[in-house]
Amino acid sequence: MRALTMFFLLVALMGSAFSQSASDAVRIVENEMGVGARAQAMGGAYTALADDYTAIYWNPAGLASIKSSQFFGEVSHLNYGNQALFQGQVTDESQNYTRLRSLGFAFPLPARRGSMVVALGYNRVKDFDQNLVFSGFNRNSNGLGFEFDGAEVLFDRDVYQSETVSDEGSLDQWSLGFGIALSPNFTAGVTLNIWSGQDDYQFTFFQEDRDNIYNQMPGDFRSYLLNQTLKTDYQAVGVKVGGMFHLAEGIRVGGAIGFPVTFNVNETFASNDLIVFDNDDEDAADLGAGEFEYDVKTPLHFDAGAAFSNDRITLSGSIRYRDWAQTRFDVPDNFLGDDDYVALFEENNVIRQNYRATLQYNIGGEILLPGVNGKLRAGYGYYPSPLDNVSSDQDKEYITGGMGFMVDRYVSLDITYIYGSWKQSSEDVYTPGGTLEDITVNKFLVGLTYRF
Repeated sequence: MRALTMFFLLVALMGSAFSQSASDAVRIVENEMGVGARAQAMGGAYTALADDYTAIYWNPAGLASIKSSQFFGEVSHLNYGNQALFQGQVTDESQNYTRLRSLGFAFPLPARRGSMVVALGYNRVKDFDQNLVFSGFNRNSNGLGFEFDGAEVLFDRDVYQSETVSDEGSLDQWSLGFGIALSPNFTAGVTLNIWSGQDDYQFTFFQEDRDNIYNQMPGDFRSYLLNQTLKTDYQAVGVKVGGMFHLAEGIRVGGAIGFPVTFNVNETFASNDLIVFDNDDEDAADLGAGEFEYDVKTPLHFDAGAAFSNDRITLSGSIRYRDWAQTRFDVPDNFLGDDDYVALFEENNVIRQNYRATLQYNIGGEILLPGVNGKLRAGYGYYPSPLDNVSSDQDKEYITGGMGFMVDRYVSLDITYIYGSWKQSSEDVYTPGGTLEDITVNKFLVGLTYRF
């Protein structure tokens, strides 16, 4: 074995995978999809239509429409496909994820007039699940270098490179909701959410001298392998309030406000690498592990919607406004002199300059299927990118459809399919030149409601 002490010249490269960035703060609640097979089959246009347990998420005022106690449960199956283009080479990769999405109860309370309903349960409102695999021959320099006997030895260009990135986790809400009819035509509600979540991130970078360019000792490198892991835990408490008006027979409008939420974020990270030389010598290193804690304040959002329904059809639309530029890293006063936390202030400036307010919109409808005691549903959801001055290709679009059936007088079954697509570009310090990703998602939801 070669008795060498090798280390990365550019220490910043080693820390970059664990440094907190503007995108890390924004992604916490970005692309939050919500719950409910019926709601999502209608494109997520549920702010003015919510009249079941899932109103605890969409608009708690809708809870007051529930006439009998109900239990709700839901599962999902996601196929996440990523076609990545790197240095002219295309790599297709897909992963499947099956999850419990929701479990909850709603109970009407005794009332002298109108209605009062309380609900509680667990809801998985956002998936972190995603994957990325790519490889190709890169002539660009990534600055990778080592030091031997006081001299710099580079292993930085004209090499074959590959990366594998895996993300698994969710952002969940443990919710207690309350809805009340304040008049024959107006209901109001509030939901208290205890947010929790976990994201397990795995990163592998591999670089190989396939053309045998690096063949002079001590720089006779064959390959370099880097493994990094990051486990992130999220905790927060939030409140959402809503109202719903019955304007006329079959016509409703609704609105809700989700107040700003401050997430406590705890990260645990570890990293190691392996260098292999042409003569089969190896040099492995544990690059360290650690823990870092910080807070992120996410901006409030406004939901508004309108719905029309009669005995045969239901039509609904909704919008959500959120100013992503108001996302902030929140640094305690006693850490203002710490270099790691000072960097978070710099990222706050990046957020102000590079992120924008967005208006998400959702539309959907359902129609009665005569003779089968069921309904056919369809919808569309548009989720603009929070980044300013980017191509519309990076906006997320979802086409949805599904069916609902009354199995008997107590049990209803809802089945939903969601197709989504968008593009995104990414670049890190290891693979200069960047990657263009073409992403598609196929998700199936199955929800069961038991009324008693």
